[in-house]
Amino acid sequence: PTLFRVTHSLLKVEEADEPLQGRAEEFVQFLSDKIAQIQMDLDSDWPVPVEMLGAGLSHVIWSEFEPVTPEKVENAMRAMNATTSLLDPCPSWLVSTSREVTRGWLQAVVNASLMVGS
Repeated sequence: PTLFRVTHSLLKVEEADEPLQGRAEEFVQFLSDKIAQIQMDLDSDWPVPVEMLGAGLSHVIWSEFEPVTPEKVENAMRAMNATTSLLDPCPSWLVSTSREVTRGWLQAVVNASLMVGS
């Protein structure tokens, strides 16, 4: 709650009646659009092995995961581009500058999602 209050005060965002309503759906749409854009931008001339044709991610089943460490999260966060748009749920510069705070919960979210498998 404190992080969001500080973010809102720094960005001078006016609160609506229900500020979080629809945010998950907006983020899902934003992420889906980003993934589609990346897929379109990939070079389609890359050779694909015959055994990989028709194989999608739905056929891959992982039963074990190595937990993400704080160092791996730190490295990933340092590698992020500090670009952002008005549609981003949280600006990249804010995540980057608050790395000490965000690193722990980001690690927890990633590790929890790996354990649950969805």
